[in-house]
Amino acid sequence: MDERGKLGIIRKGTTSKPFRIIRNVIAVVVTLGLLAYLIYYVKPKTFAETIIQIDPWILLLALFISVLMIFIKVIRWKYILGKLDINISFWKTLQFTFIGSFGAAVTPAKIGDVLRAFYLSKWTETKESSSVFSVILDRVMDLISISVFSIIALPFYFVGLESIIKWGIAGGLTIVAIVVFFTFNKQIIKKIVFLLMRLRRKKNTEGEDNEPRAIKYIDDYYSHLTCFNLRNYSALFLLSFLFWILLGTQVSLLIFSLSSTVMSFQNTLTIIGIMAIAAVVSLLPISLSGIGIRDLTITFLVYFSLLIQSEYAFSASIIQTVFNMLLPALIGGIFVLVLRRKKKRNNEL
Repeated sequence: MDERGKLGIIRKGTTSKPFRIIRNVIAVVVTLGLLAYLIYYVKPKTFAETIIQIDPWILLLALFISVLMIFIKVIRWKYILGKLDINISFWKTLQFTFIGSFGAAVTPAKIGDVLRAFYLSKWTETKESSSVFSVILDRVMDLISISVFSIIALPFYFVGLESIIKWGIAGGLTIVAIVVFFTFNKQIIKKIVFLLMRLRRKKNTEGEDNEPRAIKYIDDYYSHLTCFNLRNYSALFLLSFLFWILLGTQVSLLIFSLSSTVMSFQNTLTIIGIMAIAAVVSLLPISLSGIGIRDLTITFLVYFSLLIQSEYAFSASIIQTVFNMLLPALIGGIFVLVLRRKKKRNNEL
């Protein structure tokens, strides 16, 4: 059986269709509910007036920063692929990155980002164990960088935070710790998969024994770790670090332009810390791509730390969500349609 089949064995039965539907419905309700609450809180008229008054040149600069951030994501992933001897063009890497953005935008905690691994495997004949590993390592390095920013920023904010945000931060950092631990600990993963396979076999005694194939897939997956050393991890971390510096700068430009607050170096560092904390909180899989819960956290923390009115922080958060998530997701959706149409034409020939 090929790698694609083995991945299917692991995927199959992990989450039932009713569970996925319920999870996605809850995520949509939470996302829309939180956004509606924030719009009500800052007042719809005030929110609309705030968005309209922003300097168009600042918007263009913010959009340019979004483009730079996308290129950093592509470079970081391409660097990982290169270490795995997966040589694809920059254009294809960019395509699959946008497709990952599409998957991330429609799933809780951006777990749909793994969609780019599927397309990488499907369109470049890359083994799925390699493509999945590349995406997971890419995400893990991103999580490590936001965790570092968050931990540095926490002492300045944690005491005065609302309980719900404290629990969100604790939950998000716990998720990061678990993901990092499992990413680099093959034996623990093997034991968990071994246990799950046995439980599944007890429920379905007539089913095929997929345990050897699953274990083989895990061995293949973790063998890729040997391709990376401390220097490689440091390079990936620096790229992630630069990504978050740019994101903090972008949101700072938007907030300070809207509120006429002086954009000092200290204030920009504060915004970067806030964005990292918001990213950690948004890891809780209760809203689509963290939208809503992240905006709530940003709005509260900006007011709490910089005394900037809520409508400015919320408006800046919405604009960066559109530039950094929704627009890339839209482009990714177009690429998905184009590739599906291309596949259909090839099948007809």
